[in-house]
Amino acid sequence: MILAIETSDIVCSVALWDAEKKQTILESNLELPMQHATLLASVVENALRFVEQTISENLGFEKKIELVAVSVGPGSFTGLRIGLSFAQGFCFANRLPIVGISNHQVLAKQVRRPREQLYTMIDARREEVYLAKLEFSPEGYPEIVEHDIVLRQRLPEVLQSGAVLVKPFFHELDAEILQKLKLKGVTVHYKGEYLARLIANLGHAKFKKYGADDLKKIEPLYIRPFAGVQ
Repeated sequence: MILAIETSDIVCSVALWDAEKKQTILESNLELPMQHATLLASVVENALRFVEQTISENLGFEKKIELVAVSVGPGSFTGLRIGLSFAQGFCFANRLPIVGISNHQVLAKQVRRPREQLYTMIDARREEVYLAKLEFSPEGYPEIVEHDIVLRQRLPEVLQSGAVLVKPFFHELDAEILQKLKLKGVTVHYKGEYLARLIANLGHAKFKKYGADDLKKIEPLYIRPFAGVQ
């Protein structure tokens, strides 16, 4: 069983996922901004208790956690730190492996038919966005091949004609930008979500392909220093 944690933005999402059946056992999504630190431990505890007490062995689900998958962003620095710190502590205490999954990969996974020119966009504030180009491996695992920060207004000139752009539903683009993208032949997927069950699925694939991340060195995915960082 995989424990997956997503705290990078407005939703605190926790899932328990059966790797053998590739099926979600339980998922909790709570949209309570600024409450991740308060909610996370209790949500995980309640989820584990529910599995132990309610889901019978007759259903055939695994009950033992064998891997923790956690979002590494980009996203809210505070939210990511909360999720990562909890995941690291949980893994240290239970001697479990950990894998970090980028939100760019989560967004890409929601495209039913992978395209050669696939991009994902995440708000970086300051009228900028984190823009990533991804390619799918033969196994269907989305790999980040390019990652940069670009001005929101430059998206129509940066993206190639015929590209697909996936963005979270809660990060808006101006009508003018959308019109320019449409004229250039860029298809925009508006309804991307950050969900723990997707992180679990990707975490399972990453662990099989690359093994675990270094528990002591895993960090949020950022390409711009934070205020106060030299």
